[in-house]
Amino acid sequence: MKKAIVPLIFVATIAVAVAFWVNRAPKTQVATGPSAPTSASSGSAANGSKTGSSAANPINVSVGNVNESGVAEVEVVEEIPAVKPAGETYASAQEALDAVLKGSKDYDDSILEQFTQPGPECTWCLEFYTSVRDKATNASTPQEQRAYLAEILAISGKIENIQTLTESIKTARSNDEADMYAEALELSLGNDEVVRYLGEQMVSPNDTLREASVAAVTNQGTVEALEILSKHTKERGDPDGYYSSGIGIAEFIPEANALPTVQDNIRMRDEYSHLYVKSALNAGMPGVEALFAELENSTNPEADRAILLKEGPIEHVNLEDGLKEYVDGVIQRNRSPVAVEFAKKIRDEFNQQETETDDAS
Repeated sequence: MKKAIVPLIFVATIAVAVAFWVNRAPKTQVATGPSAPTSASSGSAANGSKTGSSAANPINVSVGNVNESGVAEVEVVEEIPAVKPAGETYASAQEALDAVLKGSKDYDDSILEQFTQPGPECTWCLEFYTSVRDKATNASTPQEQRAYLAEILAISGKIENIQTLTESIKTARSNDEADMYAEALELSLGNDEVVRYLGEQMVSPNDTLREASVAAVTNQGTVEALEILSKHTKERGDPDGYYSSGIGIAEFIPEANALPTVQDNIRMRDEYSHLYVKSALNAGMPGVEALFAELENSTNPEADRAILLKEGPIEHVNLEDGLKEYVDGVIQRNRSPVAVEFAKKIRDEFNQQETETDDAS
């Protein structure tokens, strides 16, 4: 994969320095760019991005190679400061509630970040969440505002707030209202107690609640979450495992300590193993290595092909740095024909993406 490159001519303030380093040595140099005001608004930690810089947001400029036109290339990476948690930002429950209600008007992601699992140090949170639960379940509260408040409850990490959402789905006055609470429930965060509670909702006769609970557990990544998903999926006797709905084991991104459980289930080579193959690949390089360890040590190529051919695991491969070199090594070792076949598929995907990137540049 190739990173976005910004021509040096747009970074006038370091042009002289770059010329100096290009002439003296070919190796990469790093400099800190000048500060400048920014008017970009905050986005979510996972997806948001900003432009410009400030004293708090320095721009790191990494000088790279010289392109065919003789112009040096640099990569600009901005360091975005962490969002302060709500407990440190607001002095009282009323001040926090006012901020949330204001944020609900334009679905402000930066406010949501502040209220992501605020923790026990939030002394006014008990009073705050009582008010949020009341407003989130009150029919007189505008629906868009209720949706935002429901999300505040989901990301709180507090089981009483998750319980409010599940009960709201059961007692919803319409399908649209049930879907609104379900979409929030899918974003639930919390400890193993929360995960176990969500696991109990998976057997609900209410399909909306059941699938929202599966989606919420899918998002956790822990051993506890994986074991709950596995038990539920196998008890249902459904080898699809909610994959057609975009949730479940195949969409689960395992944390490091959950990977051995994923690998154990791949090793079974049963009707559910294809789900765990996809889960391993979701984990990036550690999961790729775990999968190929299974393939290269296998003595059953037919069973290996069966779990790899089931509904395209290649779509779950993250084409990250180091992957191409790794699969090249698998091909060179040639320990398993199935491992080599899959490694070549990954390499082909990598080559195709590079070609598309070059064509677009």
